[in-house]
Amino acid sequence: MLPAGDSRMEWVLQLVVTGIDGQSRSSDVMAISRPDGLGDLANLGLTLVEAKQLLAHVQRDIVAAQAGNHAMLRPDCQSCGGACHVKDWRPHRIATVCGEVRVKLPRLVCAECGCGRTGVGWPSHCRSTPELDRLRARLSALMPYRVAADVMRHLLVIDAGTSPETMRSHTLQLGKRLADAAAEMPPAAAAAITISLASTFIRSRDAGERHLAVRVGNVETVEGGRQVFGAITRSETGITVLIQRTLETLGRTDTTEVTAFTDGCPGLRTVLLNAGVTKPPLLDWFRAT
Repeated sequence: MLPAGDSRMEWVLQLVVTGIDGQSRSSDVMAISRPDGLGDLANLGLTLVEAKQLLAHVQRDIVAAQAGNHAMLRPDCQSCGGACHVKDWRPHRIATVCGEVRVKLPRLVCAECGCGRTGVGWPSHCRSTPELDRLRARLSALMPYRVAADVMRHLLVIDAGTSPETMRSHTLQLGKRLADAAAEMPPAAAAAITISLASTFIRSRDAGERHLAVRVGNVETVEGGRQVFGAITRSETGITVLIQRTLETLGRTDTTEVTAFTDGCPGLRTVLLNAGVTKPPLLDWFRAT
């Protein structure tokens, strides 16, 4: 109960949209009620629950407005240039960082040649936005999958795609796409690059499961650029190709001086040689101490 004389402040948040016709329309998003005074620090501003609800409501209304405008579009057929009309509607459930949204998108068909199209350029079987995919992969790379899933459920309006297995699957898929992608061209060639390469053995905590031998490395430039890489031995990710791509991304050219650090393992030296690092590597200072 509120103390005697204490009152509450009421807000009604509205979302105003200006359409392509120049007309403005508003809709009530959420009602918020908070104590008038600051006697209790816990009543200061919005709570996490209220903030998550607000994000979810705003996201829902914005997506609904976008879907309504998209449904009015009638693009020309890409094959014959004829007019397209709506064949049917397909519901979609898309997970975003601000909550799951549901949209109904039209499937279009040409009235003249009968060619069909979806009207959107989304990837097939799309169930989440690229922003959410990147966030899941980033958190999963920094902490265990189960912990990353708990963090997302606690802080964000996430009600789908946060199980540890889902996080793991999305992270591995995104990593495979990045491994197969061409190296990005750097803004300028690097004068000198330093690469460190090491190997380690990771034992499974459960008896009878696979133990992993991994190779990890760090690449730095004198200008301050840095990238790390890693690959499981005898996996689909080729360590040689991975090193070459990393060096190219950081600006290695024919004139770049590349200095390598590693231990005395002949296998690692062979990997560096196959990746184009012909200068003999130096002994890693950590292993020398």
